Amino acid sequence: MRCNVLRRVLSGVVFCGVGWVGPVHAGPLDLETITPPAPALFFSGETFQQSHYTFTVDRDSGQVDTVAGFAGGLTPPSGNATQFYSGFNDGALTLTDTFGVGFNLHGFDAGFIGPIPVESGVSAGRIVVEATTLGGTTVTGSWDLGLSGADGAFSFQSFTGFGGAFANLASATFFACIYDGAGGCTNPADNLAQFSLDNINVVAVPEPSTYALLAIGLAGFAIYRRRERG
Repeated sequence: MRCNVLRRVLSGVVFCGVGWVGPVHAGPLDLETITPPAPALFFSGETFQQSHYTFTVDRDSGQVDTVAGFAGGLTPPSGNATQFYSGFNDGALTLTDTFGVGFNLHGFDAGFIGPIPVESGVSAGRIVVEATTLGGTTVTGSWDLGLSGADGAFSFQSFTGFGGAFANLASATFFACIYDGAGGCTNPADNLAQFSLDNINVVAVPEPSTYALLAIGLAGFAIYRRRERG
């Protein structure tokens, strides 16, 4: 009787550990399932969700829509016919896992939003990611958003190859900065630091306690099997 009880307990522990490991979401978060609000803007503190990830709008306002529904008076990036997020007026967007599980950031697409069409060949600014790991460490990276095209608009670009720098994250905040002409890139920038974001490639990772629980379960089951055979 004891053996049967022990078997059920250990099997339950192993199942619990495996259950926590999956399902695992693999990106990208393409924002196609987000229904644009009416009116079409999210304001600071408001959230939307895809899969088990939550997006929180910070500092100002943002929009999820296609180019056809883009906010008037601004020039959206080219090269994207699907839904994407746009952050306005020096704003930011923060990504977290809804269940508090860490995630790895492997890449994303981003483009600069011009307040008006500019001449071709203008370099405006950078996309910035400020992330916090599950251990409380801050990780920061920034990438140039390229040059304006012949039509005066900027285009979406893909940013990848982070080499594991953005791993085991608790959160990742995206925003743009503007070149200041003196070698720096600033935000706030008189509401000119605006960006669009799409196809955020993330992979969820279990918490360390999950691995510990799984290891305990497997070890206990192995001991039981040895005793049973002996």
